[in-house]
Amino acid sequence: MRETLKLKVTVPHTERHTMLFASVTLRCDYSTTANLQDVLVTWRYKSFCLDPVFFLSSAYQAALGLKQDPANDCPDSQRTVRIVIQKRGLNEAILGTEYRDRKIYVQNNADLVINEVMWWDNGMYFCSIDAAGDVVGDSDKEIRLIVYRKYQHTEALFNHKNIIDADAGHTPSSSQTG
Repeated sequence: MRETLKLKVTVPHTERHTMLFASVTLRCDYSTTANLQDVLVTWRYKSFCLDPVFFLSSAYQAALGLKQDPANDCPDSQRTVRIVIQKRGLNEAILGTEYRDRKIYVQNNADLVINEVMWWDNGMYFCSIDAAGDVVGDSDKEIRLIVYRKYQHTEALFNHKNIIDADAGHTPSSSQTG
């Protein structure tokens, strides 16, 4: 009887925070008994359903209390979904259409490196591994990437008024600049 191959994908951090224009590495690793030349690494991006920058809002907190993830619990038809990059074995990685002019690459086994992070990089990233013959195991893991502009990060941590006012339907006064 042939032994069943088992694929295991791991990410050490399921959430990462970074600043606009910084570089970030989303770490992903896998183990397989398949031939490494036959392994396809795919990083997919999905936009947030509800931006977690608003995590202090009462609606967001209520959803969390119901064991929902307001940032990720919506059908793909209600958000942007695209392939960031794919790499098979030792071959050169191929960037997705929307990423062709970006400084993005795969290093080590499956780590995604994004240089010069843009605002629209904010979202969920899925590290998926397709290893020929491995039909058992968890083939993908997700990482939440939250991108801050410097002043937004500071306000989110130290001054919750604008976020709470926005949740209540109020707009911040024009004297509060960003």
